[in-house]
Amino acid sequence: MKALSFNTVDEARRYLEELGGSRGLVLFASAAAVSELSRHAPSRAVLCSTKGEYTPQGYRSGVVTGFEYESGIADIVEILHPPVLSVGQLSASYHKVQANANAFMLLLCDGTGAMEETILSSLFFIAPEFKIVGGSAADDEHGETYIYIGSRRVRNLGIFFNMPGRTALVKENIYVTTGKTLLVTEADVFGRTVYSFNGRPAAEEYARVLGVPEAELAEHFLSSPLGKRYEDDLIIASPMVINPDGSVTFYSQVMSSTYVEVLSAADPLAVLEETLGGSPYKPSFVLNINCTLRDQLFIRDGLWAAFDGIMLGFCGNTTGFISYGEQYYKKHANQTMILLLVE
Repeated sequence: MKALSFNTVDEARRYLEELGGSRGLVLFASAAAVSELSRHAPSRAVLCSTKGEYTPQGYRSGVVTGFEYESGIADIVEILHPPVLSVGQLSASYHKVQANANAFMLLLCDGTGAMEETILSSLFFIAPEFKIVGGSAADDEHGETYIYIGSRRVRNLGIFFNMPGRTALVKENIYVTTGKTLLVTEADVFGRTVYSFNGRPAAEEYARVLGVPEAELAEHFLSSPLGKRYEDDLIIASPMVINPDGSVTFYSQVMSSTYVEVLSAADPLAVLEETLGGSPYKPSFVLNINCTLRDQLFIRDGLWAAFDGIMLGFCGNTTGFISYGEQYYKKHANQTMILLLVE
């Protein structure tokens, strides 16, 4: 796989027009750029709108990036609404690659549809250890996300890659547990809204546990998200907004009658060194998906330049995008970085 980067839409358009039938392409760019490029995209090109781009030159905003691959190794499947309508085609594509331990699925979702968990639950036929990596597309000023297969706009899609070499998935959290927990006592799971923690109004109790005034709670969302525990894994659920009734809406589902852990930020650069130091091998290609909330934190704290130095020193053939949520195996996460490593 080869990472690509284009400074302008015209550069990317010319590349699309010259793309041969033996090559497939996945491109990440702003909503406006994706909409423009879709008019020139061949059938083997996939386009996804983003909140920012990660390139072989590091973090950028307003460019076009992505990767190229031999088209014969991939099967592209549109995921309809509701996703159950696509189970047959998804299952058929999965069964072609399920015996290959190196295979994986790239899952790109509409970042405003709040359907990620529903899509993942529709993949019941996929083995738990099968690699699923992905991100949710970002919207424009009108709230529209853009995902295309060629010139055809779709809401969600999956690409099954039948890889010849080793692959690995790595998930990075830059947050650690504080030892404080909250019991979700009332929630609308599909609406991703919590009405009460510990039997008290959600915003009031969240603020009390953090030790901050309720009126200032939203200012602490970036630094103190919540964690959902799955056996030994911690999946971040990021708060989105405090509603007028004191409930809190999140970027992912939070279940009633479960405990969530209050988190605090660690040193992101030290965590990155640890993450990459634990890599099972030196990769020849990396797909890097970072949450938009990590992006906000990194911009606020001026971390991207140092992050780039570490990441590109690990692998220069790197691409990716800033997403509205991350898919890791069959879980939907927020405020997370997901890496796909290809040996």
